[in-house]
Amino acid sequence: MQGFIQKYTPKNLDEIIGNKKQISLIRYWAKDHKKPLFIYGAPGIGKTLTAILLAKEMNWSLYHTDASDMRNKEAMQNLVMVATTSNTLFAKKRLILIDEIDAVNDKRGGDDAGCFGELQKIADKSIQPIIFIANDPYENKKLRPIFEKCEQIKFDLPNKLSIQSFAKDICEKENIDYDLVALKAIVEKANNDIRALLLDLETVSLSGKITLEDIDALGERKKDEDVFKVLQKIFFPKDFYETRNAIDNMSIDWELLFAWVDENIPRQYKNSKNLADALECMSRADMFNGRIHATNWVLLKYIFDYLTIGVAYAKKEPEARGFTPFVFPTILQGLSGSKKERIILNSIIGKFQEKIHASKHIIHRDYLPIIQIIASSNKYTKDLVLKFGLTLEEIKLLGAKITEKKFEEIVN
Repeated sequence: MQGFIQKYTPKNLDEIIGNKKQISLIRYWAKDHKKPLFIYGAPGIGKTLTAILLAKEMNWSLYHTDASDMRNKEAMQNLVMVATTSNTLFAKKRLILIDEIDAVNDKRGGDDAGCFGELQKIADKSIQPIIFIANDPYENKKLRPIFEKCEQIKFDLPNKLSIQSFAKDICEKENIDYDLVALKAIVEKANNDIRALLLDLETVSLSGKITLEDIDALGERKKDEDVFKVLQKIFFPKDFYETRNAIDNMSIDWELLFAWVDENIPRQYKNSKNLADALECMSRADMFNGRIHATNWVLLKYIFDYLTIGVAYAKKEPEARGFTPFVFPTILQGLSGSKKERIILNSIIGKFQEKIHASKHIIHRDYLPIIQIIASSNKYTKDLVLKFGLTLEEIKLLGAKITEKKFEEIVN
């Protein structure tokens, strides 16, 4: 079954929400592409997708690379060859799409040293259309010469009315019951981010309807944004120390980040060697977590090391190109909220541990989603309460609909 992100990702340029003027300018650029094109703007608003769909519309082949791929001489030589050779065997032009160019760390002695200079030469010599993509072209001064050589188009955040109309269409196609107030609330919470909206819609629509109560359970969008920034630094590291320190100023606790990283490793690391090494780091972090006691918090630094730089630099082999969005941890959907809820959740996991004899991490990852489904069915509420000794707050947090009177009847 397709998720909402896969199902409702635009299939052509006309389906992209917002930036209609920018897309018109990009189409105009594609007619002669005398200069490279530089597209920039906030993450999550369709810059890369626009370039990919442009190649499809123009019947161009696509050569897609990003900052992490341009760190050795061979990679740059391949890029030069593609840019300076004629069309493919089938007479197709090649669109050279260079993504995340602002992630290049072009410092003396660094992995990317001299990269911007080489890219300038490629931009001058290329006989193929080139598109550079970045979030902020002004952050790195060394990027400025490339930026100034290009046609420049800034993508804006789509307006909320367009996003609301988009959300309404999805609800009607999926037969999701909603009221306008709840729909406006979920659009506001997404803060103009289409990916975030699709994730939230899919999460709150599991019951077949959208209510304000469900939206409140999503938690604060600011916390999600904080998580996405940290995940970006872990899975796409620019600098060793930046990645290691990414966890220091988070607005969420590290245990919640653990669940986010664990959920997204298989999505970001498709190469089996990278995946195995990253999961080994998570396993070691979980091992140290199990050894932490009231007076043994010195071990926390090892958890942070494995969770950040361990996972980041497990990616030693090349990964398949293309964007894979970060997803909310399955086991926390509907459960991550206030501090009180996290305390209750830890209590639930502790009670499962006594019966299942597995680590907290395994219970979190493998058992909790299944027990959520069982609890939400309301068929086995009595069994769960008596088997695990759950309180009223605990069984309700798992998804069971039960009154205080009914709970008292069970325990008595």
